[in-house]
Amino acid sequence: MPQPFLPGQDTRPLFDAIARRYDLLNLLLSGGLDRYWRAKAVGELELTTSSRVLDAATGTGDVALTVARAMPGVTVVGLDQSMAMLHLAYTKLRRRPAWPAIQLVQGDCEALPFGEGMFDAVTIAFGIRNVQRRAAALAEFRRVLKPGGQLVVLELGQPRSALMARIFRCYGGWLLPRIGGLLSSRDAYRYLPASMQAFPDPVLFLAELAAGGFEKLEHQAFMGGMVGLFHGRRNSCAMNGSGQGSPRGSF
Repeated sequence: MPQPFLPGQDTRPLFDAIARRYDLLNLLLSGGLDRYWRAKAVGELELTTSSRVLDAATGTGDVALTVARAMPGVTVVGLDQSMAMLHLAYTKLRRRPAWPAIQLVQGDCEALPFGEGMFDAVTIAFGIRNVQRRAAALAEFRRVLKPGGQLVVLELGQPRSALMARIFRCYGGWLLPRIGGLLSSRDAYRYLPASMQAFPDPVLFLAELAAGGFEKLEHQAFMGGMVGLFHGRRNSCAMNGSGQGSPRGSF
């Protein structure tokens, strides 16, 4: 019997396994609200037609598409470690008019294959909690951003209201794995509530962002704190170690 996935593990096999049903399950399990949250995240971006945006952990490309539609002419790069997800993103994007503005790249958030200061904005939606070394990923996001560039993070976490916490315990602990098991992988949808519980509360995550070289930080909460939207900008201070890297290529 396969062991369940746990927060902090390499989740590439998990997302390869659930890719085919990923969009359908997101729609069903969120009641369609995932689209609203993604639109809110993209709405935080301040872009021009010459901007370059990296959508990290792009999955099947929904955020990349939303960015390209919101600002025609912007160059968007969608990066994900799962080839199964990227294949679905490619199939989806090539049917859309925004396709020429979007490039897809396989890669790891902890070692981005891009040069320093290449992007005006980095987005990551429902992906940062799946990164094994979050500080390394934040350092990489900072490295590839221009000074003053924007970071927008949309993520699931533990509800702060007592009512939502009770609903989440019932939904995440019992209903979610069963729905996921019927349509996809029960283990994958056991991982989801576990990873939400392991993700730090907003105050701690904002502290991580500040330590990672981001300033002007803001946070918005939805669904009683179950969904958090974080926004900040790369500071202009020099950083040592993993916070300041050398160019790793271009696209």
